[in-house]
Amino acid sequence: MKIVPIKDGIAVRLEDIDITTVDQDTANQIRQILKEKVIVVIKKQDTAPAYFTKFVNKLGSVSNYVHFAFDPITGENKYTPKPDDGLIDPDSWSDPKTYPVQRVTGQKYKGQATGIFGEGILDWHSNLNGLDRADGVALQGYKGVENTSTTWLNTTVAYNEMPEDLKSRCENVYSEYEYSPEIWSGDQKTIKCITTFTGDRRVQKSKTFYKMWLIQKNVIGNTGIYFYTNNRCKIISEDTKLYDDLKDYMFQEKYMYQHFYEEGDIVLSDQLLSLHKRDQNDPEILAKRILHRITFKVSNTKKPYWIVEQNKDLIEQTTDTEQ
Repeated sequence: MKIVPIKDGIAVRLEDIDITTVDQDTANQIRQILKEKVIVVIKKQDTAPAYFTKFVNKLGSVSNYVHFAFDPITGENKYTPKPDDGLIDPDSWSDPKTYPVQRVTGQKYKGQATGIFGEGILDWHSNLNGLDRADGVALQGYKGVENTSTTWLNTTVAYNEMPEDLKSRCENVYSEYEYSPEIWSGDQKTIKCITTFTGDRRVQKSKTFYKMWLIQKNVIGNTGIYFYTNNRCKIISEDTKLYDDLKDYMFQEKYMYQHFYEEGDIVLSDQLLSLHKRDQNDPEILAKRILHRITFKVSNTKKPYWIVEQNKDLIEQTTDTEQ
């Protein structure tokens, strides 16, 4: 396995990897690289969903299996997985190409949505919408992805290069957040779609407040900034300029990696220390573009969860939903 830095280390690309044959020792190495480098790219892999799922589950236990509702060939919403059933063993599925998935697409099947985030703007966001959530995301380009891209923000590099004055202003400062997909998705139909797949009760629980320190460390001590501006972020500080100054500093192009997909490309990201956004919003493009999405655990591997413990002095209310 060869590690190739991208854009001066904003991300890394792993070469000489075949996800269909990765053993647990190699997966452990990849998981460690993800914790260290935050954004990891693996090019042109087999797109059979069973192989993708099996690979990611070796990195960290898959969390969003309850949303694996779609037939990857037709896009039909034909499965009804239940939380108590657990992840379907990919090796037990008869055809690796038909293993059920969660899709990100605007494609329709008989007039019905075949995935989430099918239209509108998908602005800067993180899967970590609460302290106990899965803190890793794996996206794989499946079909119609050429000339489309997702951009990631690596907050660890930004933090390492942060002027000492700004860094000191962030110390012992926290933000309040409210889970707000209506902001970062820009699409009420997406909210309806999320409600469909998670259930009204869980969405309502998710729409609570949570608090996190600005400065965060993942499980190996890699340090960055959790600054989810599109989840109704409010910095709690007498420093009235901190929000604007931090936003101006963090969201610089030099801390971003834009990935243009080819079919089979996989991008892994540590969601405690990164944000990402979709770069194309044209409905015609989104109707053809299909990504497969898996959430998994990086630092939040077992209870008591790492991120919960790191922010426990701020906790007033947490949920037990992992999406």
